[in-house]
Amino acid sequence: MKNKIKFSILLPFLILFSHFGPLDYVQAQSVSKKYNTFQNSQWMLAHAGSVGVVKLRMKSMKVIGAEIKIIGKMVRGKNPFDGLKIANASKRIAGHGRQSLKLFVRNIQGETSRASPQIWKDWEGFARAMNTMVRSATAVAEAGRAGNVVAVKTAYRALGKSCAGCHRSYRMSKNRRR
Repeated sequence: MKNKIKFSILLPFLILFSHFGPLDYVQAQSVSKKYNTFQNSQWMLAHAGSVGVVKLRMKSMKVIGAEIKIIGKMVRGKNPFDGLKIANASKRIAGHGRQSLKLFVRNIQGETSRASPQIWKDWEGFARAMNTMVRSATAVAEAGRAGNVVAVKTAYRALGKSCAGCHRSYRMSKNRRR
């Protein structure tokens, strides 16, 4: 019994440090704080009740969102275009996307989670959607490295569509929570 308790306490930390580079999370959070302090404070309140693998999933998705915002500002012309920053942000998105599937393997939900039970009912579809997001992020990274503004915009739209499609099918709205 004690070993099960120790394992359940250590599991989230093992997953975090074995799957996600600590610098990726820290860098994305510092960028997010720099550009959007109010939203970060709301996020802290919304995620306050989450624990374990649910909290790791939520943090991973939040990092992806912060990186997408960095790219989006450049695509929309609010920030100067920097292909290297776009490539690095996209690389982090793809990395978190690849690792996120490992955080959804069991049907673990918490009251703060917006993960739909549809994820586990249609695991193959969910995995396909995550892989589409990873491929789209990789395309953005390649276009950014090449400095091709038009290709970045096209790939960024595809990335946005992949995220929106997955959220539409596999994320519950705030009103539909248990």
